[in-house]
Amino acid sequence: MVEFTNEETQALPAVMRALAPEMERIGWERPLGQLSQADMQQLIVTTINAFRAEMSKNTLEDEIPF
Repeated sequence: MVEFTNEETQALPAVMRALAPEMERIGWERPLGQLSQADMQQLIVTTINAFRAEMSKNTLEDEIPF
């Protein structure tokens, strides 16, 4: 299992919020093995984009202005 930093752990709720609409579209009851390649790619892209955006936001908030 991957060990997350505190910042990465704090980003996870934003990722889950971003994934929820995609899961609604796909259907929560569908097994992952039954997803199309396009659906799986969309989940991956959504996850990565949301994670990057949240990490970037958190980094900007933590910067010390000089």
